[in-house]
Parts: sequence; C-alpha cells; structure tokens
Amino acid sequence: MPPVTVERIELLAIGPDGERTSWSSHLGPMHEALILARLGLANGVDAIAGTTTYTEHEFDRTVFSAASLMAPFVLGRDVFESAALYADMRKRSVPLGHMATSLFDIAVHDGQAKSLERPVPLYRTLGAARHEIEAYASSPLFPDDNGYMDYCRTMLDRGYRAIKIHPYCVLDDDMRLVHALVEEFADREIGWSLDSDGMYTRDQALRMGRSLDAAGWEFFEAPLPDADLDGYRALAGALDLDVLCGGNSLPDLHLIGLALEMGAWDRVRFDVTGIGGVTGARRAMALADAHGRKSEIQSWGYTLTQAANLHLMLAHANCGRFEQATPAEKYEFGACQVIRPDADGLVRPSGLPGLGVEMDRDAIEPFVYARRVFRR
Repeated sequence: MPPVTVERIELLAIGPDGERTSWSSHLGPMHEALILARLGLANGVDAIAGTTTYTEHEFDRTVFSAASLMAPFVLGRDVFESAALYADMRKRSVPLGHMATSLFDIAVHDGQAKSLERPVPLYRTLGAARHEIEAYASSPLFPDDNGYMDYCRTMLDRGYRAIKIHPYCVLDDDMRLVHALVEEFADREIGWSLDSDGMYTRDQALRMGRSLDAAGWEFFEAPLPDADLDGYRALAGALDLDVLCGGNSLPDLHLIGLALEMGAWDRVRFDVTGIGGVTGARRAMALADAHGRKSEIQSWGYTLTQAANLHLMLAHANCGRFEQATPAEKYEFGACQVIRPDADGLVRPSGLPGLGVEMDRDAIEPFVYARRVFRR
C-alpha cells in the first residue's frame, strides 16, 4: 500500500447555541464547544475527530489554538505510522499539547480504519473485545432535589440502568440529596455513582463515602482534587466502594503510574480526547491492567467525543459502563449518527467505518467561530 499521507487539515471551533448547563453549584453555566479536525488524506478519505471543551463566560479558543500550532507537524505524515507521529507530537512545544495530540491521534486512527481494503469500525482495528456495552446516564446540575428525582425517572424510562449524579458539591446538600434518592428509588436496582468535582475536604469526602458505602453505591468520583494522591490513598483504604479521580487534571502516564503504585485510585479515569488519543489511552489502559485495576472512561461531550471513547471501550475488556452526558439531545448537535441506549441499556457504534460519525456541514456552519485550513 502506498503511504496514506495527510494532505489537508481543516480545524473548526464550533459553539452550538444550546442550553447552558453545569455540574457543580460552584461553577457557572458552561459554554461547551466542539473542536473539530478534518484530515484530507492522499487516498481521498476524510478522517475526522472532535474534542469537547468546557468554559465559563465564552467559548474556548485555547484548544483550537493548540491544534493550529500542532497541525503543521501532522501534514504529510502517513496515518499508518501513528506511533511515530504520536511520539513526535508529544515532544513538540505546543501549549495544551496533550489535547492537540489527542485530537490528531484520534483522527489518524479514524483514517486508518477508513483506509483499509475493507473499511471497518475503529474498535475492530483495536481488538474488538465486545460489540456493545451498557451505558450510564451522567447528570447535569439541577437547582433542587425534585429536579434530580424527575431526571432519574426519565433516564430509567429511557433504558438506563445506572446513573451518575453530579450533585450541588456542597456536603450537607449532597448528603440530603443522596438520602432522598436512596429512599425514592429503593425498589429499583440501579448502579449509582457520585461525582463531586473535587470540592470536598478530606473529612467531608470520608463522611460522604461512608454514607455511599452504607447505601451500596458503586463508585465515588472526584471527592478530592485529582492531585491529592495522599488523600485519595487514605480514602480508598477506608471505603468499600471504588474511589477514583476526576481524570482531567493529571493527563500524564507517569503520574497515573505513580498514583497506581501508591494505591490512590481503585479505577483509572481518563478521556481519550485528553490522555493522548487512542495511542495514549491504550497505554493508560495497559497501566491499569498491570496494576490489576479497571479503567473508568470519561466520555462527556458531543457525539464525536463519545464515539472515540466508545470505540476504545469496545476494544478492551477492563472497563465498565459507557458514560453518556444526558439529556443526550444537546450533545447530538451536528451529528448524523448518534449514540443512544436500547431497551436493555446497551449502546453500540453506528457500524460505519472509523468512528462511525458523519457531521452535517449545513447544521454546524452557522455556529463556527474559528477556522483554519492547512495544506501541504
């Protein structure tokens, strides 16, 4: 096969005009942007990837700028030499280089799957440990307990059998909410988890963790700031349920390895769009495997972000449920194929080659707020 080189790169920063939500009362409404990369390959294939950014006040430009600085190093490269390209990108002096590397590495892998003699979905090129996976609904912040109750009822009606709560991130309010949820849904078998966005002190985290243990919840995410490894080690040792970090603040394989050696986390949490793309994510999963830990994959964001993480999860057996930001409609913006659970709570990719997601150019064009094009 002749080299399948990257001949053209188009970068788009897209700011959909949807409802602004948040996941903590400490944060304002989020502007969730889609940073989209399209790679025109020498064989005529269009490779694609997208990362979701979250900022207050206005849409992010930093990840778009980082991708713009990285793009010249991607032009002319063969997508089937992805390991060498990944190593090169990781050495470049690009702010937020891990985000830019992730975006292009995912697009390169999408291009590989689409460029085979018989194009296949991406997960089939990575191992295909399974073809479907159970999803859990990941909640936004609601203004009151009734909002959470209504949300959980709706998600259960839509087929989800597990729910992650993003609470107020104020301990007393969160304790009240957890107790109310346990009482309200006592007759339902639900996989519950809590994400407190790193907002608790160590004492508060222990108090909440013991309450979650007593109620039989499955995991406790981000009780502390990600970098508080000593605090995580003590908390994980004191609780029965799995304790894990948020996964956004330490996107470095060496730091993940250190945390695992310390026994700080019961699961390794990361997003393929922040850990270094498919290449970096597979290395993080290998670290988790080596320490006998499960990977808990983050996939909050627009459909392209979800799809990249879904394909990774389908390719490997050491991870649990697929996280779906809900209500899902907001995150389906511009996508011609979407990810939704069936009546059994299972999700699957579309079946199309690569990530299996095509974008509606007419739908996204009015919301493009930055654009760059690079050619050889």
